[in-house]
Amino acid sequence: MRITGTHLGILVIALYFGAQACYANDIYISQIGDNLDLDIVQDGENNQIEALSGSGNAQLSGDDKTVTFNQTGDNNQTQVWTNGGNQQLSLTQDGNSNLSRMDNHGDNNNMSVDIDGNSNFTHTEIGNGGDNDNNMSVTIDGDNNAVYSEVISGDYNNVDVQIHKQDNSYAYVRVNGDSNNVKAWQGKHEDGNIDTDETGDNEVYWIVTGDSNNLASYQTDDNGNGGQHIANYITGDSNTVKHTQRGAGDHDGFIEIGGDNNDVELLQRGNSDTQFADIVLDDGHTVDVYQRYGSHTANIDLTNAGGGYNLDLDQTSTTNKTYSITGTCTNANGCGVIVTQN
Repeated sequence: MRITGTHLGILVIALYFGAQACYANDIYISQIGDNLDLDIVQDGENNQIEALSGSGNAQLSGDDKTVTFNQTGDNNQTQVWTNGGNQQLSLTQDGNSNLSRMDNHGDNNNMSVDIDGNSNFTHTEIGNGGDNDNNMSVTIDGDNNAVYSEVISGDYNNVDVQIHKQDNSYAYVRVNGDSNNVKAWQGKHEDGNIDTDETGDNEVYWIVTGDSNNLASYQTDDNGNGGQHIANYITGDSNTVKHTQRGAGDHDGFIEIGGDNNDVELLQRGNSDTQFADIVLDDGHTVDVYQRYGSHTANIDLTNAGGGYNLDLDQTSTTNKTYSITGTCTNANGCGVIVTQN
């Protein structure tokens, strides 16, 4: 175990060693104040790092911090709750069956979590009091991993969740605020590179409350051993939603939106598998649904749309193509519906 740190105030680290060296080590960080540079490295199994923002054995609060945690091994745990602004927080875990939670409350903070291994769980959170202008990044390589990312409350935050080389992975994203940028990627790197060894059967769930948010997700399964599933629940106005599902395996997308003037795009592209889209919308929206190859089904309910809406449904396949569209248009200028089947 290596610990390095420099601080202009007070730094207290308590180490509790188990029966064996580099095994069952606990690190409790107590830091109240500003201007901290801290680097903690743990090697082994069943280790724990804890840094909280409240009272007790572990505290971490203040501004202008750079804190890095590195854990290598299995069954490790990191819990970090911070208060303050202009913080740079980083966690890296390499191994299996690790747990981590990173909560960051304040403005203008950068938080990153990088995990390599299988059967890991991470929970990241920003904004417990209307926190703004934060960046949160979560990257996981491996199978059977779960990500739970939240913007509790706040505006102009950026959230980027990427899960690569995945099988049976789960991502839950919750946002409460306005003008946030949120992305969730399974199987495709943001730089455009696609993993070739992912096997699918992955899920993404969104719950979003707020206006003028930009939401994007990308799921791919090139081996066809599973499927891609997304469920999207949005309450708010003028949000932009773009979801892409591609590759072999079945795809299903469910989108439910309550609000005005949202822009929705769903692209499902497969081989000979099933593409299923179920969309329920309130008030006036622009909706584009593209289904390519395989067997297609689209159910779109615009009954409660109230105002005007524009819908473009495009199904391209040599096999089954079915759709059901229900709508009520109360706009004096009419509503637009285009359906194309090739």
